[in-house]
Amino acid sequence: MMNIPNEMNMDDAQWQQLIRQVAEHFNNLTIMRGFQYYKQKRVGPLTYTEQNGILAEVQGSNDYEVTLSLQSLNTSHCTCPVGSRCKHMIAVLMSYAEQLGRPVHGIVNAHSSTALKQAPKPASLATAGRSDYASHEEDLTTPDNQYSQIKERATELAELEIAEWHELFRACLKRLGTGTPSTSYVQAAADELYSIKPKLSAGMDQLFELHVQLYLIRFCVPGRNSITHTPVYLSYPAQLAVDALQKGLEQILSRPLDLSDLKGTKLEQHWKRLEETSAYLRTQMISETSSMMFFTPIYRQLWLNWIVPHLQENRKTLDSELEFLQEMENGLTAASIPPKPGESVLSVANLTENGSGAPIKSVTLPLPLVLAQSWMYFHLGQDEQAWQRLTSGSSAYGIPPEHLLHFLHVLSDSLEWKRLSEWLVQLGPLLANRRNSPLNDYMQLWDTAIHHLPDVEHRMWDTLVSMLPHSRPAYEEAMHSRGQWRRWMDFQLSTETEPLEFRVAVLQPIEKDAPELLLPFYHQAVDRYIGHKNRDGYKAAVKLLKRLSKIYKKLKQEEHWEQFITTLAVRNSRLRALQEELRKGKLIS
Repeated sequence: MMNIPNEMNMDDAQWQQLIRQVAEHFNNLTIMRGFQYYKQKRVGPLTYTEQNGILAEVQGSNDYEVTLSLQSLNTSHCTCPVGSRCKHMIAVLMSYAEQLGRPVHGIVNAHSSTALKQAPKPASLATAGRSDYASHEEDLTTPDNQYSQIKERATELAELEIAEWHELFRACLKRLGTGTPSTSYVQAAADELYSIKPKLSAGMDQLFELHVQLYLIRFCVPGRNSITHTPVYLSYPAQLAVDALQKGLEQILSRPLDLSDLKGTKLEQHWKRLEETSAYLRTQMISETSSMMFFTPIYRQLWLNWIVPHLQENRKTLDSELEFLQEMENGLTAASIPPKPGESVLSVANLTENGSGAPIKSVTLPLPLVLAQSWMYFHLGQDEQAWQRLTSGSSAYGIPPEHLLHFLHVLSDSLEWKRLSEWLVQLGPLLANRRNSPLNDYMQLWDTAIHHLPDVEHRMWDTLVSMLPHSRPAYEEAMHSRGQWRRWMDFQLSTETEPLEFRVAVLQPIEKDAPELLLPFYHQAVDRYIGHKNRDGYKAAVKLLKRLSKIYKKLKQEEHWEQFITTLAVRNSRLRALQEELRKGKLIS
């Protein structure tokens, strides 16, 4: 926290009062614009006055001076055309909140948090999903009695199924009233849920923490439109909340699952909760699309970090999960569901009807199902089956690159170099039509594999060639970084690349190590430039001819140079503009 005068610090009540003032005096659009200015660091140093004021300069289309009065935002002003209640004021308020150590998103979500506090409390409690619990609902006459009943029920959490956990969460959050997805609501809801958490084992504690986040992210993520089946996109406050929840989930699942204090029945109980967690995620992710995947990465990390490390060579759990996934596929196959907007399609060509050998029509499979099956095969070491899932049909090129690269990073982290090289070969074509960033990551993994297994380098070259033309930047960079000058030059000649398109730094090492390779490259381009028969082409030809002159000199072949330039000038003697450019370049007299 920055050094702020004592009188400018705020206790919780004063902070909440400031939030209420923001909601009263600024609309959501202004707050969002101010947040962008704050994130772009447009706010200069804050100066604090003796009258609980803040002075600051904000960079906009011009530099504007903001004078804030914390006691009354309504009397604050700015030198911008708006004059008051503007985005520049909001940006300064957020900088002040940052220096206080208060959450900036409290200001971002001022309207939703104020509405939440004003929402009426419900008078009744929804059923928690079990008849014995529901039977007491009518006996609960006050919110305190309801809350006590929930806390009492929560003491049995370890024995309850995951579905009952979520019903209990829903009942608990009734006290908050109707909220809208935002970071402030999510924080308030998390506080409510943790208030009912009983004492649990270390591993069960981790599961509780996971399911609090899962329940809240499900609240924030809308379902599909029931008529059009198109996804409903997140609002800005909801996106902020989901981002925070996803970050929290990553942190939770990055910590190893602690089963040290579990034995016998309690250990079996814990595994049951893990299996139910997988089933919950399996259900939630099945309707996700490549553009909105929230539960699919969580499912992947649950298996990778919490389940697989504790299998101890027991394939039964993985086989069972594959059976569940196959049942989901069979259900979709039987229903012949048409593809929904944004979903990937997997063509299952090897399925037959009634064992007759007659192929059935292509099946539309959700991308999360394809990825889930691939991960199970991956963990079982059945790589060919995993590749078949990932690379079959038109869905292959719709898989987001981060999901493909994750397979490779897992193998790299586990030091499985031979297996990594095989996966690099298989997944490379699926990344071929992507932007440079995934290909850069992909090539770094190839470098790592080759460092440990030099003999696989030839497979990298073969794979990159098979990925052309999409892999061209990566292919060129690989040749250049390894000093494969002849391979690099042959490629440029075959594609008729223009030498002048390259930065000098690209060609300098070739001029130093293998200048003779540049001769056909430059000669070929000179002929093309002259063939354009215009002034720009002649100027480009002269520029390259000067480079050729230096190379011939470096190779101590000045006689060949003189013979070449003389022949070129004579052959093109009728091109007066070219003759002028050659003289200007002092290539002929």
